[in-house]
Amino acid sequence: MTDIRLVYDNTKMHCDWVITDGDLDTDADIETAVLLSLFTNARAPDGTKPPNGSTDLGGCWIDGMEGYSMGSLLWTIEGAKKVGNSLLTHARTICEQALQWLIDDGVVGSITVQTTWLNAGALNIGIRLIKPDGADISFRYAWAWKDPARAIPSKNPF
Repeated sequence: MTDIRLVYDNTKMHCDWVITDGDLDTDADIETAVLLSLFTNARAPDGTKPPNGSTDLGGCWIDGMEGYSMGSLLWTIEGAKKVGNSLLTHARTICEQALQWLIDDGVVGSITVQTTWLNAGALNIGIRLIKPDGADISFRYAWAWKDPARAIPSKNPF
């Protein structure tokens, strides 16, 4: 597995390509696979009502090219009300489903996902992977949460 390396910046809540010696870095294949799996918008099932009110069910340009789809459905719960633990459980399940291909393809032997609220504006996603050789790899991501209750209305100048 060789991929262009992505790293996630928890302070800015986004990922970026890594440049090493003037060229794209191709190290850290596992983290790149995790980032693309979690933070690429998978196509939502028909009948899903996207959180932005549109009819766009998302999806990635790679969908269908190799007979599989890519990404997660995290985008479909963005901004949902944080009542009890059910949303955290749902977010964890979405992450587990998006990462399942890593187990199916033998890249890792097991995956553990934990979700908590980091603060009012971020979902904390902890990922622990155990590779077939027993190596233990962990990642933690702060995913920006669009909370409609905290939105600041724009001022109309007219």
